[in-house]
Amino acid sequence: MTNTLHRIKEYIDFKGINISAFEKSIAISNGAFASQLKNNKTIGVDKLENILTVYKDLSAQWLLTGEGEMLRGDVSETNQLIGNGSLNEQLDKAKNIIIELQHKIIALQEQLNKNS
Repeated sequence: MTNTLHRIKEYIDFKGINISAFEKSIAISNGAFASQLKNNKTIGVDKLENILTVYKDLSAQWLLTGEGEMLRGDVSETNQLIGNGSLNEQLDKAKNIIIELQHKIIALQEQLNKNS
């Protein structure tokens, strides 16, 4: 069974963030999270609040309980479509998805016009 620290580490790995960059992003001292993880310690509520404030795609329910999806529903669906990769790769994939959806919308509008 995983605890909150292990779920944070899972999220960090999923995002491809190194631990020191993660620590810096949530304003904790260098090595603090790594030390807590290594020693199987707990993490304070203030740090959890910082994590959820900075990483808005992270599901609070999953982080705290391990239940549900790692990413919030709206973000999770988009990430599944776009996938992981560099920011430019993700943007390119997102643009392609938008273009495909625009074509589908046009085709559906034409179909509706024919049926009207």
